[in-house]
Amino acid sequence: MQTRSILLVVALLMPGCGTIIPNLDTPPPAGATASIVNEITPAQALPRVQQAYSQFVDVRTPEEYAGGHAVRAINIPLNDLPQKLDRLEKNEPVYVICQSGRRSKEAAEILNRNGFKWVFDVTGGTNEWTAQGLPTETVPR
Repeated sequence: MQTRSILLVVALLMPGCGTIIPNLDTPPPAGATASIVNEITPAQALPRVQQAYSQFVDVRTPEEYAGGHAVRAINIPLNDLPQKLDRLEKNEPVYVICQSGRRSKEAAEILNRNGFKWVFDVTGGTNEWTAQGLPTETVPR
């Protein structure tokens, strides 16, 4: 009887074993060749950029960044990004933000083309981040 119970439980769990469900909280499978730029809202991004192994990149100019940026975001201007890819870890999520969303989308595509497979474009940029009252900081002068 105990064997039948175990077999029943295993049979009920089996249908999901072969199914891969996309999840933005887990990295892509090892050996994945296709890269995707995921869009994420500022509210969705906030808890993720606070995690230990996330990378949060503001691609605006240093002047824009100094005037106010999302907390934990580092500044790598879009024009400098191709030369500074070595500052980022390819195997960890990268969240990209700009002022309104245009430059971050371009930056995400650059990362994608250079082998970053876990890239997130924060939609609406810093404009939307601040409109939602999410934490920001300025660079002391």
